[in-house]
Amino acid sequence: MVNPRFSTIAALLAVTCISSVPATAQDDLALRAQELSKVFARAASAVMPSVVNISTMTVIPGRRPAIADFFPLPEELTRMLSEPPQQVRSLGSGVIIRSDGHIVTNSHVVAKAQRIQVGLMDDQVVEGSVVGLDAASDLAVVKVALNGLPAAQWADSESLEVGEWVLAIGSPHGLKHSVTAGIVSAKGRTQTAISGYEDFIQTDAAINPGNSGGALANLHGEVVGINTAIVSSTGGYEGIGFAIPSNTAASLCKLLMTEGRVVRGYLGIVPAELTPMMAQRLGVNVSQGVIVRAVYQNSPAHRAGLLPYDVLVSFAGRPVENVASLARAVAEAPRGQAAEIVAIRNGRRITITAVIEERPEQLSGEVWFGI
Repeated sequence: MVNPRFSTIAALLAVTCISSVPATAQDDLALRAQELSKVFARAASAVMPSVVNISTMTVIPGRRPAIADFFPLPEELTRMLSEPPQQVRSLGSGVIIRSDGHIVTNSHVVAKAQRIQVGLMDDQVVEGSVVGLDAASDLAVVKVALNGLPAAQWADSESLEVGEWVLAIGSPHGLKHSVTAGIVSAKGRTQTAISGYEDFIQTDAAINPGNSGGALANLHGEVVGINTAIVSSTGGYEGIGFAIPSNTAASLCKLLMTEGRVVRGYLGIVPAELTPMMAQRLGVNVSQGVIVRAVYQNSPAHRAGLLPYDVLVSFAGRPVENVASLARAVAEAPRGQAAEIVAIRNGRRITITAVIEERPEQLSGEVWFGI
């Protein structure tokens, strides 16, 4: 990861060096800097027309006073003590992915919204509706009744490299089509407690509230990720942002547009990473695997006989590297079919067969971390 402080020092040293070189060399360096600036400008101008502002309105129902459930109150007093309905407004971003008006955003931007308004690059504001929503991945697809819209181009997020320049484009704090630049700080980030299925791109491009659902783009003007969250002690930018990789977003968007939801396999465990310390405690002589922290009652895992502190090392013939790899393998497993699981229990390898079911609906759209 590039330390921003070192980047600043390098820039200051570069300026000092430039002042000591001949004018012709300074002109050459300036031209190179201008060329780099134009690369950023071209990438931003290619993506910006596809990025939209999303404004939502949610009505929270009013509530009667709790005391009225136990004691009869005069109607006038009940009305005075009641909480009236409230309108809650929020802002986010989205990316046009099809010219017929399909837009990807985060599920937390549009979940439970009674009204969705989409602001386009030309300042046109249109009504939108949710086509499909997946709280587990924090993705949603919204549709507007327009055609001929500028759709973004997906990039292959697998080819993205740590240290590569990226642009974050969205509406932080309602400031439409803001562009910030940074690098890819890391790939494959998990255990962030942001969503149920995690494989995030980490970036130091400035991301703030309102950027959610916007584009993370490469210097070719292609979308490599959908910005989804930040790590912050203040609620603002601190240099750690996360985006859903484009390969994941693109495949899930296809399902949301055709099925309205994402159907995943379900095993019925609460997993934990196998650390060297836990491996030593459990007497497990393996470096990769997943610990079963808990087993849901009446789940495939429960019926198959999995127990807490079993260490899963293989699922359906695929090695279990970590929680993220197991979550993906279970999600992709065919429903209604048996999957062979190799586990270590009390120092011995055992083989268990579980019949994978469809993952139950999440309650109230909350993220559920079982797999």
